[in-house]
Amino acid sequence: MLVDKVPTVEYYVQSVTIPGLTFAETIMPSRVGVDAYFPGDKIEFGTLDVTFLVDEDLENYKEMYDWMDAILPIKSGDDYKTLTDSERISTGQLSSINNALAEYSQITLITNTNKNLPNKFFNFYDCFPTSLGSIELQSGAEAEPVVCSVSFRFTYYDIKSTS
Repeated sequence: MLVDKVPTVEYYVQSVTIPGLTFAETIMPSRVGVDAYFPGDKIEFGTLDVTFLVDEDLENYKEMYDWMDAILPIKSGDDYKTLTDSERISTGQLSSINNALAEYSQITLITNTNKNLPNKFFNFYDCFPTSLGSIELQSGAEAEPVVCSVSFRFTYYDIKSTS
């Protein structure tokens, strides 16, 4: 999984749920006692849910944490100012006209064939994390690799055979 916002960090996916999509139907009453159904006008996607291996320096976990902290600052509103390269206007509010999409990123999920060759590329557009799971740290010889889950919202995705 490649995240444009954090290009130096690799995410080794343990599991991923490719989101489904649904759209509502439009119902038109008719005089014969049977309603007519037509496709709706909005598509809704589920969330992109990913479980990944956390590296030993916690870099990939920290990058997600920092991204979420910058979108909705935990400590200081200046974190959002830094993320969006915004400035305070005369009312004291932050304005990010020049960089309004800074909190979003494109995510590319690459699936491989059974010979470990790239096969399909899932491109998710306008992504942002909505939840970051907890991590369990253990010590000892029998310790399992550290994994974490993250969920993303996005505008849409496409599937291609080439990057």
